[in-house]
Amino acid sequence: MEKSDKILVGKEEICKVAGIGKQLFPDVISRGFPAVFWGGKWRAHRENVESWMKLATKPSKPQTDLAAAEDEDEPI
Repeated sequence: MEKSDKILVGKEEICKVAGIGKQLFPDVISRGFPAVFWGGKWRAHRENVESWMKLATKPSKPQTDLAAAEDEDEPI
């Protein structure tokens, strides 16, 4: 059986698609990240991860100085 590119298997693959570091994974899981631990591995659907990240990174308030924030790693 060939692996589907829609199903992400393993924390490393999921984090790569989500654009997050593995150290942040437990935090996003606690915030409702769409992944399950099943069969001894983390699994997620690529489209669900992309949709969740799109919503999670949507600004909640108008951004007044995006240029200044682009150079920082701290939350706005």
